[in-house]
Amino acid sequence: MTWTPYHGDSYLDLSAVDAFCTSLAAALPGWVTLTEVGRSRHDRPLWLLTLSRTGGVLSERPAFWLDAGTHAAELTGVMAALYAVSRWAEALAAGDATTCAWFSTHAVYVMPCISPDGFDAMCSGAPFLRSTLRPPKPGAVRSGLEPRDMDGDGAVRWMRWRHPAGPFVADPDLPLYMRPRTLDDDPGDAWFVCDEGEFIAWDGVAWKRASREFSVDLNRNFPGSWAPFSMFDMDGGAFAMSEPESRAVVDAFAARPTIGSGLSHHTYTGCLLTQPYRLDSPLSQADQDLMHHLATGAVEGTSYPVTKVVPDFTYDPKRAIVGVWADTMATLFGVPGYTLELWNPFAAAGLQIDKPLDFFMKPDPVRMRQLFAHFFSEGESTTAWRAFDHPQLGPVELGGIDYLRTIRNPPESLLAGECEAGFRVAERLRRALPEVRASVRQWRHGDATVVEVALENVGYLPTSGLALGAQLQATPALSVTVRCGEGASVVSGTSAVELGHLEGWGQALVGSARSAIYPSLPVQGHRAGARFVIEGAGPVVIDWIAGRAGHGTLTLDLATEEAHP
Repeated sequence: MTWTPYHGDSYLDLSAVDAFCTSLAAALPGWVTLTEVGRSRHDRPLWLLTLSRTGGVLSERPAFWLDAGTHAAELTGVMAALYAVSRWAEALAAGDATTCAWFSTHAVYVMPCISPDGFDAMCSGAPFLRSTLRPPKPGAVRSGLEPRDMDGDGAVRWMRWRHPAGPFVADPDLPLYMRPRTLDDDPGDAWFVCDEGEFIAWDGVAWKRASREFSVDLNRNFPGSWAPFSMFDMDGGAFAMSEPESRAVVDAFAARPTIGSGLSHHTYTGCLLTQPYRLDSPLSQADQDLMHHLATGAVEGTSYPVTKVVPDFTYDPKRAIVGVWADTMATLFGVPGYTLELWNPFAAAGLQIDKPLDFFMKPDPVRMRQLFAHFFSEGESTTAWRAFDHPQLGPVELGGIDYLRTIRNPPESLLAGECEAGFRVAERLRRALPEVRASVRQWRHGDATVVEVALENVGYLPTSGLALGAQLQATPALSVTVRCGEGASVVSGTSAVELGHLEGWGQALVGSARSAIYPSLPVQGHRAGARFVIEGAGPVVIDWIAGRAGHGTLTLDLATEEAHP
């Protein structure tokens, strides 16, 4: 089957995304596996791509997690995930030695579209929706203006009509921009502006918006600090993982305990979000420092800053943002999990917005005008106002910018650049995984053989992912087990020894090696070992489990001659 790499040239719809995944798995069966890990609310497959040399036990290899499409309108995230997969797959297909060596002993798991129902709806021209097509709760009655495509052009744009009570006034020099009304404006110049749409259950009088038909926000439905949530007419679900999509994500992640770091693609604002997600975070300051240090290295070569959710990416610092997937990765699985907010429309317009969420809540009209002026001058993804005879309101005008491909996502001409930035972040996080090497020494001691097994972590991250991971049930322990063949047995101690988790060199950079003036060794260290005294002769198999750094096996023949350590 022919597979075509994705290079960010255009936006793909859901059928093209599915075809990409199936054709890739068919084209590279030695490196790529496609697994259905669940079904969406509307019974679409939830795909997981695994990039690793097939054969062996893939779940025992240290791994990196990448996902996208939690939010239906954030098309760029899905495209950036396919772009990253293409870059890795092209290198594997070309036989690149470094790439092939890494993917022979490691894995990357990619869930390219968590909300296929919503993604498909957005690609088909549906009005904005947050995540999935979960219907309103039983008994709910909706009334008011519902966004919909009124003129049949395949998109839901803006709608305006004149009225002296309107809160907007047209900008004479920038036709698409409707500026906030002032006391000095003539009431005859005032307009109402809203989404293109039609009133449902209308009394023929009130002009108000209807509640959202599909209001669940999947990124408030994950178990990390979940609590009932409501904001902007959206909710976090009936309970943690009440939605089949969020449940599938968590189950797939939990079933692969050697995942050492994760990245979730979103839009927009152009930054890499890191801990803390709330003031009372369960993560220690050391874990938060490690995540910030890794994030700083991950965004090298991009224009993205590293942003702490609290205090710099929250609508209200006193109100925790709950149920977030990246926070769940960190606080419930003990793995550094990040949210990458791709695409910065403000920067594209020459604006520097230090706290985007503050700008969302209290937009500056001068800067907002500059944002509109930029996209209007580009002439891409904008539609001039045009007259339309509304079945309920009479004469109105439809037009404006294409929000989906200007603000929420970049115009197609800029898509490839965002995909490349996303790949650079994913590539660096992939290379930060814990990396454990095992070595064995043996020597004779009287009639027995002493076998010494040493495990050493040469990776950036610790074998527990984060220090918190060592305390969590989801994190595998560190252990060494000896299996003797017939004619040999362990005669001192037990055949299995549990060891403490091994630090990574990244921890030293935010701890003992923080300062070049006061360098020192870490408290715990990156090495540990176990000794076994074995009598007899023949082969011995040594199995080791190194937490999120994976598993390994060594085989040796017991020494028959005198040897010394």
